[in-house]
Amino acid sequence: MTTKINTTELGKDLQDILEAKGITVKTKEGKEIVEEFIDAIFERLNNGETVKLGAYADLEPRTRSERKGYNPKLLRDLKDQGVSEEDAKKQAEIQIAESRAIGLKPHKKLKDLLKS
Repeated sequence: MTTKINTTELGKDLQDILEAKGITVKTKEGKEIVEEFIDAIFERLNNGETVKLGAYADLEPRTRSERKGYNPKLLRDLKDQGVSEEDAKKQAEIQIAESRAIGLKPHKKLKDLLKS
């Protein structure tokens, strides 16, 4: 089972890292720094830039082209009504709009870390 970690917990981790280097920040400040850093990453991705996370991975903006698809509920209903497969597919056809997503391209260091 995986555990979900929120920005407050990441802020505490950042606070610990900075304190080990002799820099003192409050927990609230650590959380704010983490949130601003994440915002900066997503702003770069939104602008079409790839964000390299050191030796671990790249975050890449990706675009899926507009494509043809089928409404699965309508397709199933039409088939249940006795409509032929070919006619049902024609009637259930829909146009799926172009969409944007973020891709994670892991590097060897992250892959090795996940294997151990």
